[in-house]
Parts: sequence; C-alpha cells; structure tokens
Amino acid sequence: MISLLGSLLGFGTSIIPEVIGIFKQKQADAHQLKMLEAKAKYADQMSKLKIAELDAQAEIEETKGLYEHDKSIDSGKFINALRGSVRPVVTYLFLLAYLTTKGVMIYAMIAIQNLDWTVAIDMAWREETDGVIFSAIISFWFGNRAMSKARAWQQDRKN
Repeated sequence: MISLLGSLLGFGTSIIPEVIGIFKQKQADAHQLKMLEAKAKYADQMSKLKIAELDAQAEIEETKGLYEHDKSIDSGKFINALRGSVRPVVTYLFLLAYLTTKGVMIYAMIAIQNLDWTVAIDMAWREETDGVIFSAIISFWFGNRAMSKARAWQQDRKN
C-alpha cells in the first residue's frame, strides 16, 4: 500500500512541472498577443499622424505654389491690383445687394404693414436662407483652415 502511494506521489509530482509550464506558456502567449495588438494600434496611429502631416505639408506647398504663381505673373501694377481686388469687390457688391434687399423688406414691413421694427427684423431674418448666405461668405474667406480642421475632427470621430 505504501509502495502504491509512493508511486502515485512520484508520478503526480513529475507531472506538476509540466502543468506549471503549460500555464506559464499560456500567460506568455497572452502577453505576446497583447504586445502585438498594442504595436499594431501604435503603428496605425503613427500612420494616421503621418498622413495628416503629409496632408498639411501638401496644403502648405499648394498655397506657396499659388502665391509664387501670382507673383510670377507680372502684368503691371494696375492689372495686379485689379486682379487682387476681384474677390473683395464681388463680396462687397453681394453684401450691398443683400443688405439693400433686407433693408427694403424691413422698411416695407414697418411702413406698409405697420409692424414694430423688432418684429420686422425678426421676420426678415430666415435661418435657412440668411444663415446659409452668411456661412458661405465666412467659409469662403476664412474657411480653408477651418474646413481642414473640421474634416480632421470628423475623421477622428469616425475612427
């Protein structure tokens, strides 16, 4: 009986290192998998940052190229000044036409319909049209960088 017990104990203790080795290997494999996932995530983030950096650099180079092109075309002082004033003048003309239209609307509501001026102004402003006009003007003049940032923000939200 003691010899049988001794045999079982000897056999059992010889298996213990193998079982411990299996658990250690399982933990090492799980750790290795987590490290590979972390490295892949890091590489993905770095590639996204590199793409964003390249996009910004391309935008800078494009802007520089446009300015260099404008400088290279020398058509005389008057023509260059005229060419440079086209966008602002067109913007001022559209703004003047818009303000005139709104002014006439408000005047007609006050003079013809006998409305209070606060009600007339409130009725003259329409978010769906006036808001779009103002946002288009602001976006045209100031929106290039803001739109780039908005696109980047949306891209980050998707990821």
